[in-house]
Amino acid sequence: MTFRKILVLMAVGCLLTAVAYADTPSNAAGVSGDANFAEPDGGAVVLYDQVGNPSGNGAPDQDFEAAYDGYDAEGADDFDVTWVDGWDVSGVNTVGTTSGGASSSVSVTFYTDNAGTPLGGTEVCSFPNVTDYTDVAGSLSINLDPPCHLDMGLHWVAIQTTQNFGASGQHFWSNRTDQAFAPSHWRNPGNGFGNGCTDWDTVPNCGVGGSFPDFQFQIVGTLGTPPPPDEDTIEVPTLGQFGLAALILGLLGAGVARLRRRNS
Repeated sequence: MTFRKILVLMAVGCLLTAVAYADTPSNAAGVSGDANFAEPDGGAVVLYDQVGNPSGNGAPDQDFEAAYDGYDAEGADDFDVTWVDGWDVSGVNTVGTTSGGASSSVSVTFYTDNAGTPLGGTEVCSFPNVTDYTDVAGSLSINLDPPCHLDMGLHWVAIQTTQNFGASGQHFWSNRTDQAFAPSHWRNPGNGFGNGCTDWDTVPNCGVGGSFPDFQFQIVGTLGTPPPPDEDTIEVPTLGQFGLAALILGLLGAGVARLRRRNS
């Protein structure tokens, strides 16, 4: 066999291996995306930033077409609302990658924290199949309308993209080496990836995305405002320094006058 024939056979073998691998969704990405996000608008700012320290990996967070329903997966991570009147969240940015084309929509859900997990937490807001977002090579800037009000304290944000595997490959939510608060969580209800995480469990326990502890994301919005006073509440006027002095002098004067009348 000539050297040229050997090279041809090796190339064909590599091609067949790549095709076979592409027929099954993967439970981890090989690279991390870049944080290329759209600028917040309407007075919004980045309220929470968990971007950086990339792991070079990511976990699947995708709603597949019917043929691959068993692989449908969702990721979630926690963050702390630090303002006493809460946050009005109008956007979420996520660092991600794609192995092919772009997603067609993305779903975002917020939960209250339940002792370090979204499992059993209360769903606060749900934004299914959002199409108002920008996608830069898998990194998403997602706009939420109307904004979601979150009270002070720990919350979770869950992300799931919609992407056709046959035409556009997979989407992965990039993770990082550092951990803030509880570890990120992940679930695959159909257990297509075979790790038993059919409901929320930690990414390290599920063994996806290289088992790194947290996802990369930002929370965008504005600080909450205190509620208006109750219409039934009676406002009691207050006295300033000079008003209080005048009141004391007036009371003293009235007392002196009364004493004079009694002594006359």
